[in-house]
Order: sequence, then C-alpha cells, then structure tokens
Amino acid sequence: MSTNLQTGQFYGATQKRVDAAGLVLTEIRHTQGRKLPMHTHESAYFGLLLDGGYTEWFTQRATEYGPFTLGFHPPSLTHEDEIPACGSRMFCIEVREAFWQGTRNLLTVPKFTPDLCGRETTWLGVKLYRAFRAGTLDALQIEEICGEMLQGCARANFTEEKSAPGWLDMVTDLLRGKFRTQITLDAIAQELNVHPIHLSRVFRKKHRCSMGEYVNRLRVQFACAKMSQGWPALDELALEAGFADQSHMGRVFKSIVGDTPAKFRELLHNSVHTSA
Repeated sequence: MSTNLQTGQFYGATQKRVDAAGLVLTEIRHTQGRKLPMHTHESAYFGLLLDGGYTEWFTQRATEYGPFTLGFHPPSLTHEDEIPACGSRMFCIEVREAFWQGTRNLLTVPKFTPDLCGRETTWLGVKLYRAFRAGTLDALQIEEICGEMLQGCARANFTEEKSAPGWLDMVTDLLRGKFRTQITLDAIAQELNVHPIHLSRVFRKKHRCSMGEYVNRLRVQFACAKMSQGWPALDELALEAGFADQSHMGRVFKSIVGDTPAKFRELLHNSVHTSA
C-alpha cells in the first residue's frame, strides 16, 4: 500500500523550508542508508540531489541519481526510493495546484523526467538553491525560475520525436564519457560517420543547446559533485574536470551556476555544517 505525502512532507529530516508563490522549497537530509516505503506525493516536484546517492523505482524502472542531477515528478506519482549507506541531501521544489492554474494556457504538466543534468533546468534549480540557502529569495524570483524550469521540462518532452536519428543517443553517451577530455566536433562526427554540420544542427534542435554548452554543464556538474565531497584545490579540480585551467573553469562556472567556484564551494561547506 502507498503512503500519501502531503505538500511539504518528505521522509528524512527537513533542514529548511520556504513556502511562497504557490511553491514549496525544502532541503531534506538522510544521514544513513534506508529503503523508503512506497509512497505518493500530492504535488509535482523537482528533486535536486546535492550530495550522497539516491535510487528511485517507478513502474519497475530504476533510476540512480548522482550529485547535481535533477528529476521532475508529476503530481500523484507513486514510487519507491532507497538511500545508500553514505546518506543523501536533496533540494525539492514542489508545485502547488494554484501555481499550475496560472500555466494551463501555456503548458501541460510534464511527464516523469528522471535526469535533466545535461539541460538548463538543472542549473536553474542550482540557482534557486543558492538563493534559498542565502536567504535572498522573493516571490517573483521563485516564480520566474520555477516557471523556466517547468517550460524547459515540458519542452523536452514535447520535442522527443520518433524520427530522431539512431545516432543521437550515441552522441550524448560519447559526451558523457569524454567530457573531461578535449573533445572536437570532427572527432565525434568521424566516430559516428555523420557530417559535423548536420550533427551539430540536430543536437541543438534536440537538446536546446550546443554540444559545447552541454559539455560545459557536465564539467560543472562534475566540479560541483567534487566540492560536495570535500574541499578540493580549484586549480587541480579545473584540470580534472576537463577545463583548460582554473580561470577557464571560473568563467564557465559562474556563467552556469551564477557564482564563482570558490564561493560555491564555501556555500556547500557551510550548508553541510549548518544542516548537520
């Protein structure tokens, strides 16, 4: 039997909550591994994993989340979760019915979308989390950022065409596997036997960003995950993530996350200590 969780209700310890503009923002922490019972959330929500691990089962399909991956869950979705021994920390953005009312003429409720790390939606979630932790949120900012996240998620579901070429998924697999190296368009095109101009055009149409932007998001995601695990030296982290140097990482990081790597590292460090 499934347990029904009301808006604002989660398993785990709530560290902080903000309820405004038809949205509920909650940071939840699990200090140890556990398997959660089957449950249903009243409201739709985005879940951004900040550190640790998280496995989710939905209709016998398992999705494993890593740090700084995000999933969208429509309202009344029934699922089961498991927290690994290392625990987890997650930032959840719930959407009340009142907020949906204002978007009915623009978009429908998106489908379950388990991993949006290669899209802008994740970094909008990170931007919202930064303001949430810093205490600088206002209703307008919450509405604008969450509205963009919902549009991005709905658009992603809408643009999944059956006629997409079979090699398109291979491109994302290659980028995810090689983002920490120096990747060139020609090398990918040759490996897939696709013209580079056609490859670039189809990828942008599908993912709403260039391959270069996609790779930079993966590199920043990697850097964020490393920061959540400790206090890495930024010059070494830049090279490990695939950036040319620390200044290159700094420019890209700030353009995506909205903050410098040093400030974001400090934010993560402080949030771990204040929520422990």
